[in-house]
Amino acid sequence: MWFLLGVVIAAYLINIKLAVALNDWNGRFYNALQVVNKEEIFSCLYDFILLCSAIILVLVTADYLQGRAALIARRELTHRFFNRWLSENAPFYCLRLENKEPDNPDQRIAEDIRDAVSVFLNLCTSFFNSVLMIGSFSVILWNLSGPLTLFGFSIPGYMFWVCLIYTFLETLITHLIGRKLKRLNFDSQKREADFRSSLLAKRTHAESIAGLKGTSVERLELNGKFSSLLNVLIEILRKKRNLEYFSVGTGQVTHLTPIFFSLPAFFAGTIELGGLMQIRGAFIDVARSLSWIAMSYQQLARFAATYERLSTLHYAIEEINEKHKQTVCYSTSTKGLKADFYLCIPERSQDERLKVKLTLKQGQLTVLQGPSGSGKSSILRVLAGFDRFASGMVESPSQKLWITQQPYLFKETLKANLTYPELPDKVSDSKALALLEKVGLGRLEPFLNHTVDWQHRLSGGEQQRLMLARMLLLKPQVLLLDEATSALDETTAEAMTEMLRLELKNSAILLVTHQSVLVRHADQVLQMKDFYVNTRKKRLCPVSQI
Repeated sequence: MWFLLGVVIAAYLINIKLAVALNDWNGRFYNALQVVNKEEIFSCLYDFILLCSAIILVLVTADYLQGRAALIARRELTHRFFNRWLSENAPFYCLRLENKEPDNPDQRIAEDIRDAVSVFLNLCTSFFNSVLMIGSFSVILWNLSGPLTLFGFSIPGYMFWVCLIYTFLETLITHLIGRKLKRLNFDSQKREADFRSSLLAKRTHAESIAGLKGTSVERLELNGKFSSLLNVLIEILRKKRNLEYFSVGTGQVTHLTPIFFSLPAFFAGTIELGGLMQIRGAFIDVARSLSWIAMSYQQLARFAATYERLSTLHYAIEEINEKHKQTVCYSTSTKGLKADFYLCIPERSQDERLKVKLTLKQGQLTVLQGPSGSGKSSILRVLAGFDRFASGMVESPSQKLWITQQPYLFKETLKANLTYPELPDKVSDSKALALLEKVGLGRLEPFLNHTVDWQHRLSGGEQQRLMLARMLLLKPQVLLLDEATSALDETTAEAMTEMLRLELKNSAILLVTHQSVLVRHADQVLQMKDFYVNTRKKRLCPVSQI
């Protein structure tokens, strides 16, 4: 990337030399026109073809290389966000768990990085080009314009000072007109992402919405979000319209300003037509360069908003990855799992907490039962390594897996879903088919390498069977199952539970379930009521934590 940017900078240096040559060409050409020197006119036209060809080649090549550099920078920055967002500390989950997740992190990674890199490189190259323009053409403008006597004072290079004052006023007025664009761009990006997220949610939950006949409510919600987005976009258009009125107007005035201030010298005969054209060209180039802020104002506002969104996500991730201190001490053991910790349940009274003390032995099945909302899933969350509301210790092997209530399936091949999180190439088709047979999904053999949206293709029970097939492949030392058979009938649930016991003989399994028929397959049964203690005098869950 740095090599490409170096070539781009070199191209802009060459372009400045060509621009200076073009300015000199203006002087020669218009002087030849003034005296009707045919030979010089045709010679200048030939030089113009060469100059234009060189400028086109340099600018198009620089633009292409800058685009390639932007793609490389986007790749590197995206990979860095991936590595932090999807690190072992699982900030993508912890941010949501701790209610610190910025809105639409997916949109920030997918689109904001793209926009930030592209706009930043455009701003940098245009700024660099403007600096070179100022350095090159200010000297030309100073020398060509000569001194101006005003009220007895001689002002050397007076056209340069006119240009400086002119661009300062232009920049000031531009800022006054467009200063709200940063906030409006920030709001528009957020509302665009919210609108897109709502549309995606309708697809994800299409069956539930259709079943409940909730289309009118969903349509009302989408109309509200879209109207909110349109209001911001209209306000942005208004601000851009006002900026355009001013910038287009000043653009026209810029072409006439140098001629107007140079007319006295031209009428006096101190400069020729070619010199007048050179002053005009140099003035326009210097004015545009000095007006970099005014001309780039919309891009600067857009970049500032995008940078702020990315910074917010970056700092949130870093807080999880670097500053998050666990209140539960996690240590590694070779067999089984031992836990001894206190746990607060945010949804329950501040005066109630759980005193969880349990042991999961290798090769044994433990069943955890209790009413809905009593904290069963919260216990599994702590055992899995996410301890926001707990304090104590957990000792377990490193190979520990937690299967949540919602199965995770994605749009890929059935084999890729089966082998997740391993790569499908590491598992043979015959082994994959054998695993499907064990969980009663043998009928899916023809679709093993078909890519479809399996989250919607399979029923709830089939999804749970596929999750269990994953466990047969991965063979974790500790397996935490949260209602992993809830979508199965009791007979099938019993069969799947017994199959797990037989296939995972070296695993310690903890199963949260409401299916009482599974209790007889357990080596140990735990009840949530035995974990509750009352601490009305000592509150461990202040409201600020919840």
